[in-house]
Amino acid sequence: MNRPRIYLAHSASSYGTAHEATCLARVVELLPGCQIVDPSGRYTTDAGWLSAWPRLVQSLDGLVLFTAEDGTIGAGCWREVGDALARSIGLALLDGTQLHELGALVLVERLWRTPGRVAEAVPGRAFEPGEFASLVGSLHRRRVARSASTAWKGA
Repeated sequence: MNRPRIYLAHSASSYGTAHEATCLARVVELLPGCQIVDPSGRYTTDAGWLSAWPRLVQSLDGLVLFTAEDGTIGAGCWREVGDALARSIGLALLDGTQLHELGALVLVERLWRTPGRVAEAVPGRAFEPGEFASLVGSLHRRRVARSASTAWKGA
């Protein structure tokens, strides 16, 4: 089945935690019909993620970011968000139980910054129910059409 692919960006420090399980369940609930790509089940090392990410990001229609319990994200999430923005992939921040636009990423004070704690995510406008799903569905249809067009021209 060809469904919109949504990447669930979150810090490795939250992998396997109750916080991660709660956020994943909420994203699945908010985005029915979408294929959720959860990195915690795919990658066991940073090297594995680094080698797979450039190809994976090309297959995505959306990215939902959620922070660690302290409201921060790590360097990997920073890169994922940057790559999503560069590719015009739908981007949302799960803040509590609702999807929001990502208002800003505010760098953690230099003395307190670590690879696992780079920035704080600031929510923007809340998406209306179904709004983000509609956005990524539209992006998905364009990506599939572009892929079909490219495949046809190459035949």
